Amino acid sequence: MSNIRLLPFILISFLGVNAYAQDLPQTLSFAGHQWRIAARSAAIETHLGREALALSGGRVRLDDIDFGNGVIEFDVAYPERVGFIGPMWRASDDAHYEEIYFRSHLNNKPDTVQYTPVENGNSAWQIFSDENAIAALAQKYGAWNHVRLVVEGDKADFYFNSDTPALHIPDLKSSNISGSIGLRASGPEELTAYFSNFTFRPLRDNEGVVGEAKPTPPLPEGLISRWNVSSVFPESDVSETLKLPKDVASDLNWTPLDVETNGIANISKIRTRLPDSDSTVFIHMNIRAKKKMMKNLQFGYSDRVRIYLNGKRVYAGDAGWTVRDYRFLGTVGFFDSVGLDLKKGDNEVLVAVSETFGGWAWAGAIEDQAGIKIEN
Repeated sequence: MSNIRLLPFILISFLGVNAYAQDLPQTLSFAGHQWRIAARSAAIETHLGREALALSGGRVRLDDIDFGNGVIEFDVAYPERVGFIGPMWRASDDAHYEEIYFRSHLNNKPDTVQYTPVENGNSAWQIFSDENAIAALAQKYGAWNHVRLVVEGDKADFYFNSDTPALHIPDLKSSNISGSIGLRASGPEELTAYFSNFTFRPLRDNEGVVGEAKPTPPLPEGLISRWNVSSVFPESDVSETLKLPKDVASDLNWTPLDVETNGIANISKIRTRLPDSDSTVFIHMNIRAKKKMMKNLQFGYSDRVRIYLNGKRVYAGDAGWTVRDYRFLGTVGFFDSVGLDLKKGDNEVLVAVSETFGGWAWAGAIEDQAGIKIEN
């Protein structure tokens, strides 16, 4: 299947958009609870000898429970097709929650399973792509797979046909400490996942998270840990701009944003994408230099970036999913750099960061800060 064909379905999945559920009932009874439906198809069927929830093209959610620390457990069966299947939890609404999903088309691959927060309706899988967010799974197709999720504080263990965690998440990224839970099955090939034996409960005595964090690469020297982020505007405002007007940011509102533990700022924590266009924000930084000098800015971004120094564009790049080749994921790291030709005194850096889906991100570091002061 081409990525061109796959993209609309992935966008629907991550945006939480459901164009198929208009003729479905609004709720469904499963595992002793009433679930709200936001899916192409959701029904109770007999599958592999069991009563099961057959879910396709979206999600179901339990709105009337408040899950904080505890255990979510179920069996799930599905075919070997492109798909994204798993639980969500601590949801405050349809746009803010924690999520784990397994990619049913990637068996025994390093990123079979993915953890990500969803903030303001935008998934962040491109931002969280190290071994504390992804792992390999041995999936059984056309048979029952047993899933167990243990949540305790800001940590979680994910079990998949195993007695030990297949994935340990040492730092849940959402600020939600409790909320509703849900199930997901989506994909471009009308994949149906069958859920059975679903339960959730509080933690028992002496029960909790047992996994340990995987080591991660050190953060770059000179990491900038807080950024000023503008309000959102259409990408078309800067798409062809080589030189910014002096008043380009005068009508924008600004909010500080701290980076995550991996040094990357998740812009969706404080900004919501525009509904009808690719969305852009400015990241602002002022560099005060004692004299004229060159400094290297090491950075990462998603999906697209345009860097302006004193109003002139010095870099533009596109790291969106599959834009470079069909295998390109667009995961974020400190992979790029640009030389900043600073004048004596104040130098304004404006970074236009544009997002389609999968992680709205910016990260930056200036290792050699001798003779400069960074203000943002």
